[in-house]
Amino acid sequence: MKRFRFTLDAVRIVRQRAEQEAMDQYGRTLLARQQAMEQLAAVQQRLSAGFGELRELLNQGCAAAAATQVLAYHRTLEKRREECESALSVAERRVNAAFNTMITARQQREIVDKSFQKQKASHQREVARDEQKFLDDLGSRRTASVLSWSASEAMP
Repeated sequence: MKRFRFTLDAVRIVRQRAEQEAMDQYGRTLLARQQAMEQLAAVQQRLSAGFGELRELLNQGCAAAAATQVLAYHRTLEKRREECESALSVAERRVNAAFNTMITARQQREIVDKSFQKQKASHQREVARDEQKFLDDLGSRRTASVLSWSASEAMP
């Protein structure tokens, strides 16, 4: 029985590696997006807490300088929130691109896997055919030797 050898084995290995790298990259972009979401949530939380602090200061009747200082802090937090939203948007685009790359890599690997399955099935059919041919040949030899033996006994 001859051994199965896939003709596109090198391509298969390259496609598997490409898929694995794409999955790793996708995982990293998901983590980056999660971090961007956490940073945005932290800034929004500080912003909400700061607004509550500002209301309390204004209700107590604070000095204009203190109110101005708190408002400047809020503007800084608003700017930081906008930066975080922008970073989250970039992270989302990167996640989508990494996902598409991963899907493409998976499809390319699956194409090679289908070729592998077809070649393996063809090989198995060929092996089965060769084995059957061998068995048929062995059977016909056996029958021929039995017939020749019977004929030689019947001749006396």
